[in-house]
Amino acid sequence: MGVRLADILGTVLSRYSGVLGVAPVVGKALRAIVRCRTGELGGHVKRCKQGHVIGVWYNACRNRMCPRCSFSRVQKWLERQVNILVGCPHHHIIFTIPHELNELWSLNYKPLGELLFASSQEALFELASNPKYLGAQPGTVVALHTWGQQLSRHPHVHCLASAGGVTESGEWVSAHRRSFLPAEPLKRLFRAKYLYGLRGLLRRGELRLRDDQTVRGVEALIEEAEHKRWNVHVCDRYESPLAVLNYLGRYLHGGPIGEKRLESFDGESVAFWYKDYRDRTSDGPKRKLMHLSVDEFVRRFAQHVPPKGFHMVRAYGPYRRGGKAKALRQRIFEVAPVSLEVHESLSHPRVLRPEEPTVCPSCGSALEVVPLTRGHPVPRVA
Repeated sequence: MGVRLADILGTVLSRYSGVLGVAPVVGKALRAIVRCRTGELGGHVKRCKQGHVIGVWYNACRNRMCPRCSFSRVQKWLERQVNILVGCPHHHIIFTIPHELNELWSLNYKPLGELLFASSQEALFELASNPKYLGAQPGTVVALHTWGQQLSRHPHVHCLASAGGVTESGEWVSAHRRSFLPAEPLKRLFRAKYLYGLRGLLRRGELRLRDDQTVRGVEALIEEAEHKRWNVHVCDRYESPLAVLNYLGRYLHGGPIGEKRLESFDGESVAFWYKDYRDRTSDGPKRKLMHLSVDEFVRRFAQHVPPKGFHMVRAYGPYRRGGKAKALRQRIFEVAPVSLEVHESLSHPRVLRPEEPTVCPSCGSALEVVPLTRGHPVPRVA
């Protein structure tokens, strides 16, 4: 068995005896991952009347930061998208804020996250409404990521946008441009909206600052960030949205790192693989190994736990939830129906693990399910 994230986090939890000095939601996430699929969360055993115990199945924690619970959550999320996707090409657009604002983000995850969603959505809709580009409102699914490959803080949103939209009269129009929207005007509009909103939060006193920071100092920081590089990347259109949806799903439910990337853990340091996008070859970014102390690894991981109740994925335009949007999509589907291939790919059930047996392999009698509560002794497997 490979390295488990729970083993790494468990070392820190036991070392500090639960005194982590972090927000309650962070401590709850770390404890949930450590307890995932263990006797602490309960479970059930299967046995026959002859007393043969066939196996023990422990409950999952279902925390969105847990990589071991991600598969089922991703599958359920993908299946829900079948009901909202429009049958047209889609674009993948990435909005990133400069790293000069990272420290401010660490103190104000929720307000700056809300601002990032609003600024990217408003910039995209404002430019798309221009008849020169589309003259309509596209359907968008926007997902927030706060991490890079090395688990460093890197706030950005991934936007899946339909290559077409709905006009004010409710008619569907398809995009006539290959690149959908030009990146440079979109970047300028996004930057202006984000900084305008950031200054508003600051002046209304809605931002947490360091003890040694002043409003004037933060205003200078915002002024500096305005002249830094803001990355807005508009990818070529995808004829099918499957690739982007699967990409978003993997990172939405499962936290910033999957256990396949964990190489080794010796109790003091962690080694994991990452892709270096600044060091590319003809085959793509190089794959490199990073070594971190266990404390630094957990610190980097914990900084990406979102606040309680914060929605990491949101839908806008024809893709938003609600009765009016649903009725609008029904009209759109008559013009742009989802292809059968996409529908089957997103709604096809996947096997998460081998099915639990129903018959005892020892005596052939039927198996019964016996619940296990927390702390209950586990019967020995036959």
